[in-house]
Amino acid sequence: MGVDEERITLLWREPDLDPAPASTSRESRWRAFGLAVVCALVALVAAIVGTAGARSSGEGFMASVGFGTTEQADGEWMSRHEPWRIVSFVSEDYEDIGRLWYHRLSKLGYTSHHLVALDDEVFGKLNRSNFRILRAPGITLEKGADLGDFWKYRLRYLVDEIKRGQNILMSDLDVIFAHHYEPDVIFDKVGDENVDIFHSLGAGWPLSAKRRWGFSVCMGFSAFRATKETAQILDMAYKVCVHAKQCDDQVVVNELYMNYLQMAWTSTTDHGERKGISRNKMFPLVVKTFSNLVPRVRVESLESTRKSSNVECLGHVHHVDGGHWAVAPVIEKEGQAKVEMWKEFRDQCFPATAAALGAQWSHR
Repeated sequence: MGVDEERITLLWREPDLDPAPASTSRESRWRAFGLAVVCALVALVAAIVGTAGARSSGEGFMASVGFGTTEQADGEWMSRHEPWRIVSFVSEDYEDIGRLWYHRLSKLGYTSHHLVALDDEVFGKLNRSNFRILRAPGITLEKGADLGDFWKYRLRYLVDEIKRGQNILMSDLDVIFAHHYEPDVIFDKVGDENVDIFHSLGAGWPLSAKRRWGFSVCMGFSAFRATKETAQILDMAYKVCVHAKQCDDQVVVNELYMNYLQMAWTSTTDHGERKGISRNKMFPLVVKTFSNLVPRVRVESLESTRKSSNVECLGHVHHVDGGHWAVAPVIEKEGQAKVEMWKEFRDQCFPATAAALGAQWSHR
């Protein structure tokens, strides 16, 4: 690119999943009981109606409003099937970090990324800037609003895309991409052909997963292969959220893995990543972490150094296969804080060391 659009964005003007307060053990037991009841009802409905895992290019929530069909008014790009589509969600509060996220992916040479707008104002601005952007139907995220409705919508979006047969790489806006890896190269490696979902690591949330496994999985950077099993678990997570008093998709997915799928984790040979296999024969799901490619880091725990040709700096564009794909900082849910974090990674060099990669397994 002839113009540094990332720096221009910073001059002129999502939700990460940080740990929330711990619930009491009694609350946890009630939540687990409620989850089990809802899961049983969902499984029964799915078995009777036959909707879980169904696939059709012309049906579903997105198709009903024109998304993913040849009549799509937002441009031909949405009607094209991509090996993997990269998506994030943006509201007015997060416009600036949304521009940075989009420009970085464009700068790296990606063409399959787009944004889903959660309000009319940000949709209008980014649409006029010729971003690939859709307006999320049926939801408007007001400034400072509770994120439960958004997390519920995000699950609904994923369900429909997966049922259309579209693989989805979903990223929070504060994830800083550093290298152009083709997703199908990353996710189709020998030994991973049966993996349905790939997750980065959570920042120790929910605590129930951290206590059970020693880590949690994150929805803020996850890859969903369009399989029947992926559609089933996402559909179940969405229906649990619909019935929940408060929806947190990361909590729901982790607890489904723990309490319904009874996920069994084993370490793999590639740098200690974990592969999880469902022990529930009704839902034979396989998931895997990819923490080394997308490290979850706390900026305050990192030490900066002088940038040089032999140092790989977290979040800096690099062209070396085998290096990190992106960095996922632990940051508060506030748009300007995310922009300031981006500046910090841009202006300083935090080395991608073994210590930095290993520390994410101990987040609390």
